[in-house]
Amino acid sequence: MVGKQPVRDITTFVSLYLLLSLPPFLYLNRDLSAEVATIALVAVVGTVALVLVTGLFFVSDGVERYTDFFFAVTDVYSVVVDLSFVLAAVSWWLVPELALATLPDPELRVVLAAIVICQVPMVLFLSLMTLIGRVQNQ
Repeated sequence: MVGKQPVRDITTFVSLYLLLSLPPFLYLNRDLSAEVATIALVAVVGTVALVLVTGLFFVSDGVERYTDFFFAVTDVYSVVVDLSFVLAAVSWWLVPELALATLPDPELRVVLAAIVICQVPMVLFLSLMTLIGRVQNQ
């Protein structure tokens, strides 16, 4: 059963991330033509799945720790880790919506930069948890 633990953790991580980011994005952009929406969906899901799954297998120690925080919110640290994940996932649709609502003519590069910045806490925590897991396993 030990061999299936990383698969469960990675599946949970990717599923939650896609669930929080992709459906709201597609709903908010439902006025796109059907062909564009289909191409966008296939491209996003394919790219995200390939990159994340490949990368997450290399950092499975950190993913295991991250999913432990999902299922066992026990202190302030676990809440901060969970919030960093939620921020990263919802930033794909929340940042463009906020930019359109608050700025008269938002630039694409500014919106994309804000989305990337929202990913930083999650990646930082994932990297730190990976290092901690690898140090403890040695």
